[in-house]
Amino acid sequence: MMMKHSRRRFIGQLFAASIGSAALNRAAAATYDDSNDGLAELCVITREPGNHPSAVVDVWTGQIGTLDLAQLPKQLGRAVVWDDIRGAKGLSQSIAEILSAIEEYFVFKPILGSNAAAHVGSSGGLFSSIEMLFKQFEPASLYATGPRTAVVDLSSCGLTRLHWLDIIPLLRRHYTHIVGVDYSFPDLCELDSEFEPPHGLSALARSTLRACDYWLLASDQSLAGRAELSIEERSHEFVMAIRDLGFSLASSDRDRHIAMRSLAEHRFVTFGVRA
Repeated sequence: MMMKHSRRRFIGQLFAASIGSAALNRAAAATYDDSNDGLAELCVITREPGNHPSAVVDVWTGQIGTLDLAQLPKQLGRAVVWDDIRGAKGLSQSIAEILSAIEEYFVFKPILGSNAAAHVGSSGGLFSSIEMLFKQFEPASLYATGPRTAVVDLSSCGLTRLHWLDIIPLLRRHYTHIVGVDYSFPDLCELDSEFEPPHGLSALARSTLRACDYWLLASDQSLAGRAELSIEERSHEFVMAIRDLGFSLASSDRDRHIAMRSLAEHRFVTFGVRA
């Protein structure tokens, strides 16, 4: 969960990000959709582009997940979807707190109206937020600088009813390929009938995988050759696998299908292609 910040830090983050309370209030008013008993679904989406010279590979993750974006090399872009449930009367402050928390936990600065966009309410309004985030990229130029790939950490999530299955179709306007990566936890099958063997995936998780152009499934065993890893070990191995995947996708002299299949044989449980 998000840590509480001091008022000094809170104000400092506002000035550092060049957004004042007026801008936050305008963003909240412009994106507000609905609330439930004084609560609202609030989402902040932010992206820091990578600096690979020949291709765009952005790694997308959610508020809660195994992947530590801060450990990824700067050649790969980083994007965070932070969704939460907050009081409908304090949305401007909630947006500012989330911006501050993203900077602390994901180690890059989100600036509302630049590399970050806020959305309040149902997933139906996500389209405009995604468009605002990518307004610097014209659709006609998507293919001009080589492939643009979104690697989506499907095992990550937030706290609202927003799912990656809602977001992936919106990313297709801005990326040439969507690669989904999920994590296998077979032990979940014993705890909840929603998770089915052999990989411990729910029906929603399987549908989300199939919505991607390519998908890979990781496990403790596939990443490290051990049946059970600590949280720290799992995060490190997962980051290394995503790093290797990102560089394989960014390499212009290799067929992406062959590259991913080769990587899957060494680091992932299974590999799939959208039908």
